[in-house]
Amino acid sequence: MSRNPDHPMLGRPSHDENARLGIVGAMKLFVGRQLRPGNRAFYELEARPEYEAAHGRGPDGPAEISEAMHANAHWQMWSAMARATQEQMWDGVKDTLLREEPRMRKQYEELVGKADKRGSLELDPGCRIPEKIRQSEIHLQPGGYVLDRGGDDFLAGAFYELGGAVYSRAQGIGTGQSKGEIIIGMLETQYPGFRPTRILDMACSAGASSTPYAEAFPDAEVHAIDVTPGLLRYAHSRAEALGLPVHFHQQNAAATRFPDASFDLVVSHNAMHEMSGEDVAGMMRESYRLLKPGGVCVHQDVPLRYDQLDDYMQFDYGWDHDYNCEPFWVVYATNDPQAMLLDAGFSADAVYVGYVNQGDGSFRWYVATARKAS
Repeated sequence: MSRNPDHPMLGRPSHDENARLGIVGAMKLFVGRQLRPGNRAFYELEARPEYEAAHGRGPDGPAEISEAMHANAHWQMWSAMARATQEQMWDGVKDTLLREEPRMRKQYEELVGKADKRGSLELDPGCRIPEKIRQSEIHLQPGGYVLDRGGDDFLAGAFYELGGAVYSRAQGIGTGQSKGEIIIGMLETQYPGFRPTRILDMACSAGASSTPYAEAFPDAEVHAIDVTPGLLRYAHSRAEALGLPVHFHQQNAAATRFPDASFDLVVSHNAMHEMSGEDVAGMMRESYRLLKPGGVCVHQDVPLRYDQLDDYMQFDYGWDHDYNCEPFWVVYATNDPQAMLLDAGFSADAVYVGYVNQGDGSFRWYVATARKAS
């Protein structure tokens, strides 16, 4: 299943809107792939010598490199372009979705109102939404994950899916394979013969990584959770549009309401970098508690590990925290999922932390996985 298979709930840009998004995407790719690497040359040629002249020594650590680079004209130009193209991307997505909303609203009402729904939706107004998620427009998405204009508003999920598709293409990441499908392939290799019958997708956002499990394991019961209703309404209608049975719940991954030993497989996709360190550790503890003996958890995310980067690259990747509204970016880059899995109760020989490649080789994802003892 592709990352964004066609379905009635997917926002459909017009010819001109698609051209606009294509231009913005090409600009983002140019800014990221062509201009961004040049920042390091300007650091060595200009920013570092200027800092040394002012302080009698070179920058020590990412914070001082940041101080030096913020005074550099080339970096300022690059940063402004990176921010502007991100804003332009969301402006283009917003224009498409607001034009498409009446059609999507009609589709939504038909899908969630039909008598023969394959899955379900359970919302909980008392669910704990982390304060930084409430306060932030994560990666500048209009309204953030908490966008909810009342009624059965689903626009947060629509933003997430269409914006995510444009963003991935602009990063050069292939969209012919969903993240769920990548992990399913990894499971077949790492745990041959493993066939889960109950699956939980934690922090599922718009549900694009939840539905591949329902497709790959048609005899399994698939559940998915997130903390905001706009994402979940969209995810539910999306799964119904695809004819795939997924049960969505408004729950916090760090403290779910499912009973012990409820699932054979617990997964998350690009969730760890959207959580505080405490909530990631809680999600690992919940993974252990919720797994049946012999069950497996897999937590997949972007390959951002500061212990594998020098001081300059730590500064460089920190841009998303400072200017792309990623409040937990640095927290994720410096936490230790392997230690969290061990602290949760998994044995050392059952934990694997490493990488898995996108099927087309366009990207490498980080994974932290463990199997509960039988």
